[in-house]
Amino acid sequence: MVYTTSSTDSAATMDSDRIFHLIDTVVPFEACLYYQVLPLSLEGNLFKLGVVDAQDDSALDYVQRILAYMNCSVTTEQITSETQRSMLSAYLLHGSQLKVPSQTETAAAPTPKNPASATSDPTAETLLSGPEPSMPARERFKADPAAIKPAGAEVSPTPTQPSVLNVEALHLSSPVEVLATLPAPQLLQELLGRVLREGIGRLFFERHQSKGRILWSQDGVLKSMLEGIDILLFQEVIEELKRLTDMPAGPVEQPKQVEVERIYQNTHLLLRLRVMAVGGKEEATLQVLRGAALRFYQQQQLSNLSRDALRLAEELQRKVNQIRDQTRLSSLPLEGLPALEQVIRNLDDQMEALLHEHNP
Repeated sequence: MVYTTSSTDSAATMDSDRIFHLIDTVVPFEACLYYQVLPLSLEGNLFKLGVVDAQDDSALDYVQRILAYMNCSVTTEQITSETQRSMLSAYLLHGSQLKVPSQTETAAAPTPKNPASATSDPTAETLLSGPEPSMPARERFKADPAAIKPAGAEVSPTPTQPSVLNVEALHLSSPVEVLATLPAPQLLQELLGRVLREGIGRLFFERHQSKGRILWSQDGVLKSMLEGIDILLFQEVIEELKRLTDMPAGPVEQPKQVEVERIYQNTHLLLRLRVMAVGGKEEATLQVLRGAALRFYQQQQLSNLSRDALRLAEELQRKVNQIRDQTRLSSLPLEGLPALEQVIRNLDDQMEALLHEHNP
């Protein structure tokens, strides 16, 4: 393994599609988050890795282990923490489809050294995968959430407790073909029973001419697929997903995405359903975020809301200044002033409550 180092600070010049694919197939999202790295490219036997801290030997050791069987040289590029976090946030929000390997790609794909990364289902296929470090990042997150780096502020819980997601999967040990014989509600239960096990789970609903195909993955690794699904059953399962995530019923004309929080087996989850119109028909993806991935996503959402609030506050300040300037030139009554004053008082009360909550 050969390491060379250069430096870059430009996220604009990065190939986001290639980076997202490498997160799905080589360096898992949670590892990127924990080790502050970003896979940039894989060309031949040269793997380019973006690193926030070039002196972090643990990050390089982890990447070396997962690439050991590929016989790759590694080139590291220095990137800023802002660039790394921005790209990881974009990865969570991009809503990309799960790549399905062709028969040629599947046959050529190297066999992972870690047997635990493969499924016992004989129909299962895997994408490019490698062995986990001695203590996987996801286990570190479970053992010590404070160990996540870069550290982020905790997101305050929402006033309403998320509802409990109950899943009754009765055929987890049955051959995958059995699922196609189930009615839509039970089929969805079986799919959820698989995709909710651990890590970042994803379901992808792919429509063909007269049949449908459903795939599920965990941390970017394709676990298995169900093919030849009756097209009516396929659509019924998508409709069940809409009901599960409170998405409005009826066909979509433009891509539509909803996000709902749920509690599953005492674990806080975020379900992100994206439904796309393809040739007048529907396809869908369901992504499950939990643990470090969910906390990171929540922090990004909170940052976005804070920026939006600041922008609106600045606009309000400008409008108030304009009102003040106009009143100096005219003695006309201000009919909306009492209501505006009440809004500002409410904002002051809410800001005081926020400051007290985060700075007790």
